[in-house]
Amino acid sequence: MPHSVVVRTDKETTKVRMVFDAPSKGKGHKSLNDCLTPGPPLNPRSLDVLLRFREFEYAFCSDIQGAFLTIGISEEDRDYFRFFLFPGKQDSNSYKILRMDARTI
Repeated sequence: MPHSVVVRTDKETTKVRMVFDAPSKGKGHKSLNDCLTPGPPLNPRSLDVLLRFREFEYAFCSDIQGAFLTIGISEEDRDYFRFFLFPGKQDSNSYKILRMDARTI
């Protein structure tokens, strides 16, 4: 699957991040998104949310988008999710991917 590395030196926690191109198709090949079985929609219908909003006396809302952008990779599978950077011929760095971008799927 085509991918690239995004380096953000201004970030404190995630300076290096992998970006995968899941919808891309190679010549004569399927994309990752073509191979995955689509499941049922997990987002509730807007009408259902609006009707339930008035069900109780108190309601609250918040912006939790940042909490659900990634999916954790289990400890035993992290060795299979590695990538390498070769900035020069003599030095190379190996990194483990700890969280997978949910937008890949």
